[in-house]
Amino acid sequence: MSTLAVNIVIEQGEDFDSTFKILNPDNSIPSLASYTVESNLKKHPGATTSYNLNPTIDTTLGITTVSLGSSVTKNLDPGRYYYDIFLISPAGKRTKRFEGNAIVNGSATLPS
Repeated sequence: MSTLAVNIVIEQGEDFDSTFKILNPDNSIPSLASYTVESNLKKHPGATTSYNLNPTIDTTLGITTVSLGSSVTKNLDPGRYYYDIFLISPAGKRTKRFEGNAIVNGSATLPS
């Protein structure tokens, strides 16, 4: 499995979610039984502050979804961030499947 670069856009103050399809090189769905997923958002890869992207995985369809609620996105400073998504096998092997820039667009009207 290789790492795919996919850039995403997060609107400040809005609920955010994005879905990613996990495929083998031949476009078949890999066997993901008992796999888990981890994903974080940071200003840059070495930053100490991170935001859990609350990843979920549908192991039969090969789909992982990441999300942030408006209560989190309202506190993100506009600008460029970095995110990645790791698959963790039942044996504990970690594989980065997706990574990229996350652009946070500012908003004049934020939830209270």
